[in-house]
Amino acid sequence: MKGRPMQHRLRLRGWLRTETPLHVGGVALDPAEALPVAVDGQDHVYVPGTALAGALRAWMRGADPSGPANDKINDMWGFTVDGEPNSGRASRVVVRDAIIAASTRTDADGLPSEPISRNGLPVRHGVGIDRVTGAAASAILYARTVVPPGRYLSFDLDIETTERDLDRDRARLRLLLAALRAEEITLGAAGSKGLGVVTLLPSPLDVHEHDFTGVAGLLAFLGGTPATFADVPGDAGVAALPERRELLTVTLGWRPLSPVMVRASGEGAMVKTLPLTTTSGRDSLVLTLSGSSIKGALRSHGEFIERTVRGDNAPVPEAAAATAQAHSDAFSRQFDELDAVRALFGAPHGKPDKDCFPWGAGALTAHECVSETTIPAETWNVVVDGPLDGAPVPDGKRPLPDAVRDELSGRGLDQADHVAIDRWTGGAADSLLFSVLEPHGVDWEPIRLTVDLTRLGCYRDSAVALLMLVLRDLENRRLPLGGMVNRGFGDVEITSVDISGGGWAAGTSLATALGTPRLVRAWRDYLGEDE
Repeated sequence: MKGRPMQHRLRLRGWLRTETPLHVGGVALDPAEALPVAVDGQDHVYVPGTALAGALRAWMRGADPSGPANDKINDMWGFTVDGEPNSGRASRVVVRDAIIAASTRTDADGLPSEPISRNGLPVRHGVGIDRVTGAAASAILYARTVVPPGRYLSFDLDIETTERDLDRDRARLRLLLAALRAEEITLGAAGSKGLGVVTLLPSPLDVHEHDFTGVAGLLAFLGGTPATFADVPGDAGVAALPERRELLTVTLGWRPLSPVMVRASGEGAMVKTLPLTTTSGRDSLVLTLSGSSIKGALRSHGEFIERTVRGDNAPVPEAAAATAQAHSDAFSRQFDELDAVRALFGAPHGKPDKDCFPWGAGALTAHECVSETTIPAETWNVVVDGPLDGAPVPDGKRPLPDAVRDELSGRGLDQADHVAIDRWTGGAADSLLFSVLEPHGVDWEPIRLTVDLTRLGCYRDSAVALLMLVLRDLENRRLPLGGMVNRGFGDVEITSVDISGGGWAAGTSLATALGTPRLVRAWRDYLGEDE
């Protein structure tokens, strides 16, 4: 066969649903604004086919991206040869752009009929915390626009194949579908902070096999009656995929002993400080402990543990050059000195350790943690925007309507008012009354952590040992979560710890993991201590 070989084609048409907020970056016109989402030529929010293909290929490449098993992956996904401009081949997998929609309904052309608008999408803010001052680090403020959970991505994928590769490609597609159903593949940015989790919907989902080797297959394709992929026998054992990455999972059951919340970026019309929320369906919201907040708290405490053991202080700017840039540079150096921390949580700066672990994202993923308690969207809109009676809200001092206050109180949230004290008069300071909607009685889902042990390289056991020490302090109530922890917030009680993977069976306790001899030995070797 001359040209591009294609005797069969596996075609998938379905939908991916966002389970957590999603950010795929677009073109930013103003560096001072939040990172925008990607939009296509018709101003539709979308995920480019390149981003989808990259995520799918990365999952398929498994634990050893450069190993010999990946030669067959390259044959499927395409490759080039360095220094040889006319070498390589194009991918046999065709992944189309995925328009993001509010529902799975389509128009007469099969395109999403309810594409979402980029206007009004929520913005997630973040700030770096200086390890010396405990305050916001200079010039480390960032924000990104996100697509909320419960939105739908049109998912169209073709695999062009031949008689020789047909059985293997069938098996790989089956495994890929299983991984998407199991939420093993994330899309977009900040995946290690819980963003970008998607799942493949079981319906509507069409997977067909087109046979172009004979007249019968061509007529079936032209007549719209190709073979259904589910009816074709297959064996996952012939997929010949590289070895899968080894994962460690930690599930923490917990309950708040004081209000626990991440502060929302905006202020409410009736209450100044509000907890961060995420939409849950069309008519309700849930409170959210963002993955970035959880991961930041764990990382900061991990640095505290290692620096305490080593007797090292975090870098500070030179007194003679205490400019904003000097503070920013010192903050950057705080991330580069502790190898186990860098391997576990990420190495945003500095040089990679090519012999141990790659530069960039860390091995630990902190998943979004949301409340089991839900809040009706109608109630929340009053808190954020004020009642719809048209009356002005002077300086946010108008009280919540009784019905709204009772509704929130029944769900474990109450308004608390605070005032600053004038140091001269001893009375209330003028114009310094502020309010917080405190979630004191909210039920939460477990906190979930995933560690890519393959990525840790030679720091595998020492980094896992550090994580177990951090979890020990969290269990002993030495580590608060969320915001405003210096004002009495964030105290939590860990009710259960379930560890699995990395040689531990499901249900392994934290005490058992901490006492594992190889972790104890690796931690001592890492610190350079004698037995």
